[in-house]
Amino acid sequence: MGAGAAGITAGHALSEKGIDFEILEASSVHGGRVKKTDGFADFPIDLGAEWVHRSIKAKAPTTQALLSGQSPGFRIFNYRPKTILQYKNGKLRSKGWMKLLLALVNDGKFADSTWFDFIDQLVTPEIKKKIHYSTPVIKIEHSSNEIVATSASGEQFRADKVLITVPIKMLQDEYIEFAPALPDWKKKAINKEQFGDGLKVFIEFSEKFYPDVVEIGSAIRNPLESDDSYYDATVGKNSSKNILALFAHGLTATKYTSLKTDKALLDFILKELDEVFDGQATKYYKKHIIQNWSKEPFIGGSYSMRKGSVKELSAPLNNKIYFAGEAMNPSGKTIAVHGACESAYLAVSEMLTNKDRR
Repeated sequence: MGAGAAGITAGHALSEKGIDFEILEASSVHGGRVKKTDGFADFPIDLGAEWVHRSIKAKAPTTQALLSGQSPGFRIFNYRPKTILQYKNGKLRSKGWMKLLLALVNDGKFADSTWFDFIDQLVTPEIKKKIHYSTPVIKIEHSSNEIVATSASGEQFRADKVLITVPIKMLQDEYIEFAPALPDWKKKAINKEQFGDGLKVFIEFSEKFYPDVVEIGSAIRNPLESDDSYYDATVGKNSSKNILALFAHGLTATKYTSLKTDKALLDFILKELDEVFDGQATKYYKKHIIQNWSKEPFIGGSYSMRKGSVKELSAPLNNKIYFAGEAMNPSGKTIAVHGACESAYLAVSEMLTNKDRR
């Protein structure tokens, strides 16, 4: 269930082993929170996952060559912004020490492709035949040896085992009914996890008036829990455009995601940028694109914040129902695309060996 990074990777792993499977995807496309747009700029833009977090040592077989810089067709560069400022209490301040921090973290980005392109290459014609799009599952019956998954349209799918890779917000909102119900220990772990608000906005300007990065508010915070920063999306790209991006998630994102319309959101952002840069945002504005993940159906936010027990979250139920995704990696390498991919391999291994960790 779910054709995001974990679901697609699981399908790839099962296909390699010759195991029959179907993928049920709620939306009309695959990728989940890995999403791109072409045509807005002179390079493809990651509307979802963007950075290659090398510090997260997840080791999914499909991502090893990528992380080591040896994946044909997917060039990765070291992300090293040169000018980093902080805007707080009406003043811009230099944050040169953050350049050293970013160098130590050693994050990368795709030079001329995206995370979506990387995941999409796994969707071979054989695997794509297995994906049922626009098929949100609303009920899973698992009282007998045969599991029955029922979609919103009433279509039923039968299987020996089910791997759930939907965003944890869907489980928290109880979008899927389980019969019998999930045990208390599983529901407690699900509800303890936090899944913050999140969005990305890309704006083209006719002039470049901004630094490589500007943090709004405090620059000292847990990046897993909140972020509110603008960044030059063309850094490291072969581009002639002036594209400034906003990435916000967690508590600091709610001021953006809670706005009711895209116009209200754009007005708010331009006003914020005008305050920081003396009216230049409105003066040089050309166009924009918004990806509000908090309002995205079947997703509802950004990513997990490691508040719940990963052991409990990822633990299978009765060798029938398994879990994978960026919040469900029992090796501890949670979050990030390659953390989700690794969780899929671990879950598939458990499914095939009937190993129950509880």
